[in-house]
Amino acid sequence: MPTSTPENEPHCNGLVTTPEAKPPVTTSGDEPRAKAKKPPSKRQQRQAVEAVKIYTTPYAPADIVYQAREFILCTLPHRDPGNVLSWSRKNGNLTLGIVAGVNVDTGKSYGLPYGIIPRLLLVWIVTEIIRTKSRRLELGNRLADFLLKLGLDPSRGGKRSDARRVREQMERLFHASIHFLEFMNKSGLSGFAWDEGMKIAPKGVLWWSEKDPTQGALWGSWIEVSEDFYKAVMKSPNPLDIRVLRHVKDSSLGIDLYTILNREAFRAMQEDKTQFLAWEWLRTQTGNEYKGDKALANFRRDALVQIEALHAAHSGLIIKIVKGRDGQKSGLEISNLSRPSIATEEPRRQAPLTIDATARPAPALALVPPPTPTAPPPERHLRPATVGKFRALYPRLNPYDCKAAYDFWAESLPPEKKPRHYDAAFLGFAKKWIVGKLIVSNP
Repeated sequence: MPTSTPENEPHCNGLVTTPEAKPPVTTSGDEPRAKAKKPPSKRQQRQAVEAVKIYTTPYAPADIVYQAREFILCTLPHRDPGNVLSWSRKNGNLTLGIVAGVNVDTGKSYGLPYGIIPRLLLVWIVTEIIRTKSRRLELGNRLADFLLKLGLDPSRGGKRSDARRVREQMERLFHASIHFLEFMNKSGLSGFAWDEGMKIAPKGVLWWSEKDPTQGALWGSWIEVSEDFYKAVMKSPNPLDIRVLRHVKDSSLGIDLYTILNREAFRAMQEDKTQFLAWEWLRTQTGNEYKGDKALANFRRDALVQIEALHAAHSGLIIKIVKGRDGQKSGLEISNLSRPSIATEEPRRQAPLTIDATARPAPALALVPPPTPTAPPPERHLRPATVGKFRALYPRLNPYDCKAAYDFWAESLPPEKKPRHYDAAFLGFAKKWIVGKLIVSNP
């Protein structure tokens, strides 16, 4: 994806705007809302609580899932392209093309995969490939169990039931041919590379019934991914946090923006450079279905809604909204202090962090591992703003390591001396906890 590297500016851990930029929430075009926002529904309140929990709680190994790099650089359709044979999306020098498969029994096209479900299917398939190191993937004996793995509802019935939609999108995705075409320019020479007709899963058996997803089968359903797809996945999988993915899974645009911005956060961290994404680049990569005179404005409006939801759950994402001026494009700046959802590697700019114990040892509390209590008290969570302030003050240290030492220390205090203000006391404790940890010896 094209990127630029504007001068680094101070960032905060949040989605912020430059003084001349529009507020994140808008209506049609770029006009701010005139009416007061409606009070949040119960569902929105529940999602807000879930977002804070994700934001403030470190991921567990079971939360790690993967997506193939190719489907991040060029994403699938958001809406049904209709009765067409092929569809394509372009990102810079890379073009993704999808050709619909044909049912040899009826002679009719299966149609092209689109929307939320193929994206969730691909994440599950890529994750299973990484986990099992096998081309054959077992889907199980019951469709209901598989729906739960995707985060879908097996109890919903009717023509738009999750079971029926998954079965339909499976047929579209598995029978389609995936094409990649890349134009290259190096040392004054130009050329192109292609991968024609790659199949996701050219073999498989499905015993499921979408009419009764809970019905079991005597034989398990399975698919076998193609050799080309297997090699592509194993070469460069991109790790994601399933909790964040499920937080935005009701929008295919939200899923795409999560995978893209998470990847750009990793690049910003590794290269120690602010990454810039113009709105028109993002629209080309994820939303070329937007048409008309206000296509870019409408895409920006919808994207900002999804970015706001994503940012509420993604603790490592530090974004600035920039309005174009003096010939520069408007778009998003991803700070070099950003972190991906899953910490895969240390930044290149940092030498290995080692504590020089002879110069100034860390406080004793930080060296005592928290015990495993038999009856743990209810866990307290840091506010997102507190986590952001810690990261801004001590960007090389993990706030959750400090929180573990802080909770252990606070638990040992008598009731009358326990902190009344959890977050304020945490920041005070952090000033002592970091002593010694910021002394770095470079070999």
